[in-house]
Amino acid sequence: MKNFSYKLQFIIIMFFYKLILLLPEKLRFKFGDFLGIAMYKLVKKRRLIATTNLKMAFPEKNIKEIEQIAIESFKIMIKAFLCTLWFNQYLKDPNKVTIENREILDKAYSQNKGVIAALMHMGNMEAIIKAAEGYSVVTVAKEQRNPYLNKFINESRKNDLNLTVFSKNKSTSKELIKRLNNKEIFALFSDHRDKGAMINFFGMEAKAPTGAVSLALKFDIPLIWGYNYFRPDNSCVSVVRDFTLIKTENFKEDVINNTQRLITEMEEVIRKYPEQWMWFHDRWSLYSKLYKKRK
Repeated sequence: MKNFSYKLQFIIIMFFYKLILLLPEKLRFKFGDFLGIAMYKLVKKRRLIATTNLKMAFPEKNIKEIEQIAIESFKIMIKAFLCTLWFNQYLKDPNKVTIENREILDKAYSQNKGVIAALMHMGNMEAIIKAAEGYSVVTVAKEQRNPYLNKFINESRKNDLNLTVFSKNKSTSKELIKRLNNKEIFALFSDHRDKGAMINFFGMEAKAPTGAVSLALKFDIPLIWGYNYFRPDNSCVSVVRDFTLIKTENFKEDVINNTQRLITEMEEVIRKYPEQWMWFHDRWSLYSKLYKKRK
């Protein structure tokens, strides 16, 4: 029964996928704006998470400013998701993705050790892959419950983005380590809540993933980081930034300290482009603390 349900879901999704692609790109993004606003208004939990996060991160802003940033964030995240439906076409258009500081990646890769790239859930986030054009890239993604949809997404990423995608599970780290000798680019999203180090983020304690920093330190691999932001015309900019690891004799402390430094640099970018970041993720686990208790 569950398998039939997954098949039916997949057929419905594919129907709307084909339907959206019949529209001109400008209308697809307009539709994304509409869906983003609708999601903000209709999905109460995500709206509360986003506005609560923003109030905490920007206490100096009034409620109108908070709501405006939240709405724009919802719109941008939905457009980023929709854009993956025609990513191959989008990435091949020279006017769509501008790369800043590609030379940082090239210089890091020239060390012949591979590269660890720490990424952010920001802007047209998967378009950051354009900065690594010509290289083999490995990443980790959460597996979709629907196996048909999961297969479609992974195959699309491989065909359109030249990505090898590992499903996130207990053996992921071991699988990544096995590939280190291939000297590939390991692209790891590093700004969301996950098992790892306790760090300071927007003045509040938060957990941060340490995978990128740990791999770079342990195996002496260059670490860079990057982010993306949408322009008003729905083209985007992918930015590559360098990162110098500070090493001492204490590996555990090095992981924590360098993760903090990395997250602090990411925070500076979020402050510059607050509407571009994914605020409806429960980054500080505030929803369960503030709202679930009231039910």
